[in-house]
Amino acid sequence: MRHDVKPAPRRCGQWRLALLLLSFTWHFLTVNVGAHAGVLKADAAHRIHTRLTLASAYFQAKMWLFAMEEVEHALSVSPDFPEALALKALIFQKQNRIDLAGIYFAKASLEAPKNAQIAHNFGVFYCEAGQFELAFDQFQTAHVHSHGLEKDKTSWVWGQCLLKSGEFEGADAHMTEALNRQPEFILMALELATLKIQLKRYSEAEKILDFLNDSPSVSAQSLWLGMQLAERQNHEDKKNQWGKMLGLRFSNSAQWRATQVQGSHD
Repeated sequence: MRHDVKPAPRRCGQWRLALLLLSFTWHFLTVNVGAHAGVLKADAAHRIHTRLTLASAYFQAKMWLFAMEEVEHALSVSPDFPEALALKALIFQKQNRIDLAGIYFAKASLEAPKNAQIAHNFGVFYCEAGQFELAFDQFQTAHVHSHGLEKDKTSWVWGQCLLKSGEFEGADAHMTEALNRQPEFILMALELATLKIQLKRYSEAEKILDFLNDSPSVSAQSLWLGMQLAERQNHEDKKNQWGKMLGLRFSNSAQWRATQVQGSHD
């Protein structure tokens, strides 16, 4: 019986850790004008709120130039408004203008050092750049100053960054902690299942994969990984079950083609 970890076939470029693919990874910046009410007149606060609401909508629609235009209008009212600076950093990051993104994240963080959303996003920025210790510092700040779902989102992404840095035990701890508190995270837990297999925590990986493969979120990758786990566990029936589903539902996938090639060589 072979026990090599067989990576699921993917298109070129898709192996990069998908920190930016989770819907919650970039915390959506709340336009918290009320926190600055003491230094802003009512009309200025209203203008900033309006501009940043528009900028946020444009950002979500991936209309970076329009988003930037609205951010600049907000900054013309209050040049040091932290949420505006942070949103400007996000836009620069999406435009791949990394140096400018880092400058504006730093400015936003300086203006609001305890803002959990800014710290979270700054942490993701650092992690994407491979500056892991700086990323972990930002995630720690975000974790301390957030609550509930937002805290668990940071725990999850912190775990992803630990995984990217090669700290597998820490990654498993953070992501599992978040998953235990937010069961809906399981729909995005394929990489956690992969990590648990690498750590030989097969029963924990099996629970995740069984759920995914019996849910609307089933994918060729989750079925392929389920087959690999079943092979490791000598569960031939389950391996065949996942293989049959893979062929029926994803017959055009790279995973199914690889299964057919493997079968012809066995």
